[in-house]
Amino acid sequence: MSGFKDRILYSKPVTGLISFLFAHADKLVPVSRLRETRNWLAFTHPKPSYPVHILIVPKRRIANWMQLPVDDPALYAEFVALTQNMIRDFCLDEAGYRMIVNGGINQDFPHLHIHLVAGEAI
Repeated sequence: MSGFKDRILYSKPVTGLISFLFAHADKLVPVSRLRETRNWLAFTHPKPSYPVHILIVPKRRIANWMQLPVDDPALYAEFVALTQNMIRDFCLDEAGYRMIVNGGINQDFPHLHIHLVAGEAI
């Protein structure tokens, strides 16, 4: 059954819809927004695995880490500023934090997302 679910979840219409929502209709995505920039959206994970569990997603269609463009300095600068500000504002530097990117069979959602987590796994 999971093979069927994966084929549906990773189909072009579904991944296209997910990317469209993040890029153009992100206000309709039912999440608890923490930060938003022109290119990125950060929100609390709907099913957190850590005491602090933030998802950071690009608003444009980027399926996974390997499809992240290497020639877009503005995209990277915005990501660095966004994550550094959240780490500072939420006092995560003192507590310790991790940024996790899952890929391949370990990526369970068909849109690039980075986990900013702190604390021990729940």
